[in-house]
Amino acid sequence: MVPTVTYLDSRTIAEERSALLARAHMSLEVLKAKGATYQLDPEEQAILRALDELDFLEGDA
Repeated sequence: MVPTVTYLDSRTIAEERSALLARAHMSLEVLKAKGATYQLDPEEQAILRALDELDFLEGDA
């Protein structure tokens, strides 16, 4: 298996973040609050994890 690297610019990260939040049907604040109290279903947890990864890539971690 060959590792793959994907480069994302700030605009692409913002678009991906918006798409993920639209899939979650809630704001980032609500998603994080539910995550802090273990109230996320598996799909919502995956979305929150992806948002955290995008924040890391953008340097907001």
